[in-house]
Amino acid sequence: MFEDRLSQEGREKHAAVHVSREVPGEDLGRIISLTDGVFAFALTLLVLGLTVPNVMGNARLGSSLQADWPIFLGYAFAFVMITIWWMAHHRTFRYIQRYDFVLMWLNTALLLEVAIMPFVLEVFGKYPGDQDAAILFAVVQIAAGSTLNLMWRYASSGHRLIDPKLDKKEIDYFARRGLIAPAVFAVSIAITFVSVSFAEYFWIGALVLQRFSTRYGVG
Repeated sequence: MFEDRLSQEGREKHAAVHVSREVPGEDLGRIISLTDGVFAFALTLLVLGLTVPNVMGNARLGSSLQADWPIFLGYAFAFVMITIWWMAHHRTFRYIQRYDFVLMWLNTALLLEVAIMPFVLEVFGKYPGDQDAAILFAVVQIAAGSTLNLMWRYASSGHRLIDPKLDKKEIDYFARRGLIAPAVFAVSIAITFVSVSFAEYFWIGALVLQRFSTRYGVG
């Protein structure tokens, strides 16, 4: 009898350890706090890619600043894109009520992609008009958007981690909407083989389409 009790206790401990590996829970506070911190740090680091121009001789500061307008444009666009991914993450976690091991790793992958954006902007600023720099920027945006979309699809599949009462039409709407930005940046990569400048302006389409889909509920 005593040996049976020990055996039963051993099985229960083993089961408890097995369950703990899944890291389930409902307290999303630490995940959201870490995410907000990484986003905030990435936004702050973006400015380090900007440098004060050296004005030599009779050159004017205004002319030097004007010559660096592509760098300022890249900074502004990168800042906006990081903000968009943060807003999308915030919206996603408004519906997510629980977490598990897979969700934590998907969120970590997103943080990796966000954290590398300041480096990507520095490459973009140092080599303006370069096709490889533009493609690198687009690839990182595709990765971030795709990771967010995958996170939502995983969490909402079978209402795994979201509110069981959330309507399926709304779930499908957010799943489709999350593909807009990655699709725009994917198309822009093909455009770089024709014109890098046009591809960079085409990125604005991601912002316009995202806004349009939000306002009119398309997608």
